[in-house]
Amino acid sequence: MTAPEGVRATALLTTYARAQESARQDRLFDDPWARLFVAEATAFTGAGLPRIAMARDDGISPLWRAFSSYFAVRTPFYDERVRRAVAAGVRQVVLLGASMDTRAYRLGLPGDTTVFELDGASVLDFKNGVLIRHGAEPTCRRVPVPVELREDWATPLREAGFRPGEPVLWLAEGVLMYFTAEESDRLAATVTDLSGTGARLLTEYPARQVDEETMTRRATDEAERISAMMMAALVRSGPDTGPEEWLRRFGWAAEVTDIAAELRRHGREVPDVFADSADRVPVWLIEAVLRG
Repeated sequence: MTAPEGVRATALLTTYARAQESARQDRLFDDPWARLFVAEATAFTGAGLPRIAMARDDGISPLWRAFSSYFAVRTPFYDERVRRAVAAGVRQVVLLGASMDTRAYRLGLPGDTTVFELDGASVLDFKNGVLIRHGAEPTCRRVPVPVELREDWATPLREAGFRPGEPVLWLAEGVLMYFTAEESDRLAATVTDLSGTGARLLTEYPARQVDEETMTRRATDEAERISAMMMAALVRSGPDTGPEEWLRRFGWAAEVTDIAAELRRHGREVPDVFADSADRVPVWLIEAVLRG
């Protein structure tokens, strides 16, 4: 089975990075389903991982090393905070743009926790098919909710059993960099309307838009260059200011770190695109709490 058209290239690139990280001896997490998603999306039957545009398993691409380190290291940042919230009593976790996320399966969340997975119908259908065929069983209650995040998603979420105002953790992983400032504000406003005091929000976005030249100059061949151009074309402005100020407008208090700091915390190399230099593009990692 191959992935339907609606399964976006960005979803496969993120999943590819998770599969690579899971294969490392010093891995930061283990996602045994990531490789299955990649294999079925590409009809690949060999060992290792097939090349998908800029994603490659040979270790020679500076461009892919930068992207894969970003995709991989944000995963434990979110994992740790999801576990912490659930340990503190949160029993609703909402994944905004769930893509191939498998936290309902791999984090050992308790059975009375509900993970709502919001994404396009084709993405969720593909994902569900792979998980079912391989006998994957979530440890908690998992509720796929087919929606488009640029449209009304609050109504389908309520209809799926979400309880507004009750303790909740929202996770928008790899979403805001593809949104305009207006779309980002609309998402934040909806999340706020559905939340009560003490609700938690996890997300990330770059400090400035990544331009095509910054990405393509690191390409080692034409396939990488084209892939980088396609990625750059998808990126939007995201929120129009820094995380603390942006979320304060909606009543949230944010704590912020960035990808470079997380890479250093885990003893990983910091690619030059995230390092302290004139053309650095810091990606903020954000944990926020809704104030009373």
